[in-house]
Amino acid sequence: MDIATSPGQDLERTIRRELMDAGFTVEPSLMSADGGLGVWHDPTRGVVVTWGTSADHLVRHATIRSAVLLALRTVLAEAGHQVKEDFNGLELVVTT
Repeated sequence: MDIATSPGQDLERTIRRELMDAGFTVEPSLMSADGGLGVWHDPTRGVVVTWGTSADHLVRHATIRSAVLLALRTVLAEAGHQVKEDFNGLELVVTT
């Protein structure tokens, strides 16, 4: 039985694969965990990518967060996606 998917779900699946191929750990759920990425489709915004770690003190350091976001943006942009930051850079939103 074939299950129909929406373009947003297809984009989410593509982004998950591209990020895993680039060496990132993509969590199976919405929430990111210890250094992994949360990836989900938000019908009103696009595909949302978040990075998290259980070592909360690392998240406070702007340099580390900036490096991870730069790496994510680079991988996604090189794959041809349009990416914007949301929630003060805590989320990346991919629209195409």
